[in-house]
Amino acid sequence: RKPQSRARETKGRREETVRTRYKEQKKQTHAHTHIHTMTDSAPSQSTIISLLEHSAYDPAIVPQLEAYAKSQVSSPQTSPYNFDANRTLAKLYQFFPHLADEGGTTALILLLALLEFPSTDFIALGCLVPEKVQSREPCASLVRCAELLENCQFSSFWSTFRQIGTHDTDPSSALLKSAAASPANADKLRSSILTTLTLTYRTAPLSVVLSCLDLADSSALNAFMDRVPEAKKVITSVAVDEVTFVATGDNTKRSRVYKEEINFGSIANLVAAARE
Repeated sequence: RKPQSRARETKGRREETVRTRYKEQKKQTHAHTHIHTMTDSAPSQSTIISLLEHSAYDPAIVPQLEAYAKSQVSSPQTSPYNFDANRTLAKLYQFFPHLADEGGTTALILLLALLEFPSTDFIALGCLVPEKVQSREPCASLVRCAELLENCQFSSFWSTFRQIGTHDTDPSSALLKSAAASPANADKLRSSILTTLTLTYRTAPLSVVLSCLDLADSSALNAFMDRVPEAKKVITSVAVDEVTFVATGDNTKRSRVYKEEINFGSIANLVAAARE
């Protein structure tokens, strides 16, 4: 055989060996991560803060960050939302792609960021998640939801939000699906949407408000206000066909006050001087 042919064959075998070793390493890492996450309870918030201070770029903390991300979704009372922890996890997925749980934990941290609307958390995380991951379900639906919220297309948002995780047969999507169907999460988003509406409306048609909040009628709106104290802080009254919001500098017409800084005498003197 010619030397060039043998060189190509040798190079091909080496590349195949590297790919095989990479696949084996990836399987072993995922298995280790899965066992670690399932056997250990979710770390406390103080533990996570300590890890971020001392080991933020250590891939060994990925299982703990994943466990805490899941706990933020399933037990928000004991595991408060921590954007820094979720962002660090997304960064570690970038640095060590073989550790990335693209369809499961990545979707969970995107959902957690979405629930913080109108903050910019989702945009910040989106810069760390590869486009190929964002283009696949369930991340694609989450990205679409974020776009609808950003564009204030709230009525369309709810129909997309309800579909999150429903078409995915992966067992890891069960937590995502239950989180999207959670009444508490829905009320949290409604409260944020309601606050956004106050930036534009002083009074708004009841039908518009109900559509934006995904509520059936005024009784459902009143029940929502009873459940969420923040809602009563921005709504002053609910009439038969109209909702009145608390007056703010954004939704109230501002009176303009004109003050003349130049008097007529000064202008007359300038004109006279120009004619001379």
